[in-house]
Amino acid sequence: MSSRRRPIAAILAAALALVALAPRPTGAGAVAGGSVLASYSFDDDVATGPDTFAVWQGARHNKGGRGHVRLSDAFHLSGHRAVELKDVPGDSDFPELQGYFPVQGAGRLYFHFAFLTTDPAQELNVALAGPRFFQMEKDGIAFWLGTRDGRLVHYSDSIPKRLFVPQAFTWYVVDVAYDITAGRYDLAIRAEGQTAPLVSLRSQPNTTSRPGSAVDKFSFVGSPFSDRSSVVYYVDDVVIGSDESVTRLPFTAPGRRKLFIDLFGEYQRRLRERPRCLPAVGPEDFGFEADDLEALAGAGFSDALQRLLEGPPGTPGPRVSSEQGPEPWRRALAAAAGWSEGCAALERGDAQQALVRFTAAAGEVPEGRLYPLSAALALAVLERIDEADEQLALASDLRHDARYAVASAYVGLARKDLDRALEWLREPAVRALDRDAPPGGSGPVETLVTEQYYYVLLWKADYDDARDYALRMAERAGRARLASAPWTVRAGDASFYRRDNAEARELYESALEGEKDWGALREIYLKLADLAYLDGDTANERRLREHYYGSLHE
Repeated sequence: MSSRRRPIAAILAAALALVALAPRPTGAGAVAGGSVLASYSFDDDVATGPDTFAVWQGARHNKGGRGHVRLSDAFHLSGHRAVELKDVPGDSDFPELQGYFPVQGAGRLYFHFAFLTTDPAQELNVALAGPRFFQMEKDGIAFWLGTRDGRLVHYSDSIPKRLFVPQAFTWYVVDVAYDITAGRYDLAIRAEGQTAPLVSLRSQPNTTSRPGSAVDKFSFVGSPFSDRSSVVYYVDDVVIGSDESVTRLPFTAPGRRKLFIDLFGEYQRRLRERPRCLPAVGPEDFGFEADDLEALAGAGFSDALQRLLEGPPGTPGPRVSSEQGPEPWRRALAAAAGWSEGCAALERGDAQQALVRFTAAAGEVPEGRLYPLSAALALAVLERIDEADEQLALASDLRHDARYAVASAYVGLARKDLDRALEWLREPAVRALDRDAPPGGSGPVETLVTEQYYYVLLWKADYDDARDYALRMAERAGRARLASAPWTVRAGDASFYRRDNAEARELYESALEGEKDWGALREIYLKLADLAYLDGDTANERRLREHYYGSLHE
């Protein structure tokens, strides 16, 4: 929390702009019967209030700071993403996500949000405050929640009052009903998987015990006062409103990470409707490193970022002039804008124009991994299949991503209609099984054909055939003394699709043996964690997710 107003946009705005996660008006029905002052789920279906808007702000730009505020798909309550806040002790800085809404000086205000912390022993803070910012006075802090010495506390009448000991890697949903005039609030907190609230308090004095203490902002932050916290935590589904229905929003656990099979189905539905771009999920899709965003946000790109932020996905992006910043950021942002224009062209049925835009973006920023994947989709529409295969080969960094799986199936289907696509692919795919040469030994064409054959089987819901084919490919790789894990994982995915959790788990665990690539290990551990959750094995799920999360500290 900070006692001064911060510059707009910062790290989170840069990330939001780059992945085209623009807030969009949805009307008063966003929360039935009431006025929504701010509503964010950090996905492409973000709801904003019908009468106003929220502005998000990030952490300071102290060059010595190593913490961050950024979007993440590692853990989330709903949709695809949450905001990750990471604090680093002793760096003279702190991460902060700060939002604004019109000043509320009377009546009732409802504050709904969810959080997950990776280490409850580390300090975090959440607050509602007013025009006097985060001061302990009237119109300053009105509601204050935080972790202290491993316990969750709330500050009422200036006193930190203990609530409970939170568990790591568990989502908690918090509902605050604040009677501004009386200066009192009700507080309810629920843990995922539990129907009864852990906390249910009524008529608590606000932080300073001052009736009529107005509010106009909220803050999620690490340790702004002591600079001793190494907390990493996640925030999702933030809603501010003037109606009690805000506190009755559905608790859509598990939601930590959408299952691979759900993502595949979602992307498949998008392409079944009509040719269109698959969504960006992070700055790396456009050739940015996550650490570039802070510098980019302060390097003269404010206007261009804001224009990208305001436009919905698939609409033309802003023009970026040569005066708008140094290379390579200008080129990268211009390429992202060109990709957005290509997506708009693909949506309206102009695959040739889309291809021109995607190709230009890839030429400017070859490391933008989403550009060849998008080009492959446009080429499939144009029935230029060999060229589409070439673009898929360039997108191989996304092989652990559901978007690659769906795009590969889409290209395979474009060879013929659905049934004939399997016939077209089956003969070379089966030959690949029967030869003694190692998988991929005939070059990238063989690799693409075998992958496409498998993914087309998934598209067609022929899960048994997909599993059997993947197992035979894994066996062939083993005979050639090559890595069999990728095909074993694909066999596990097919078992996951057919809801044979036990078989899927056995295959994933088998794939772990001897696997050294961290990207592959991350994929397997998260899928095992998903299975553990579905089986109700929360202890094992936590262990698996902690194993995954621990890698972020390496």
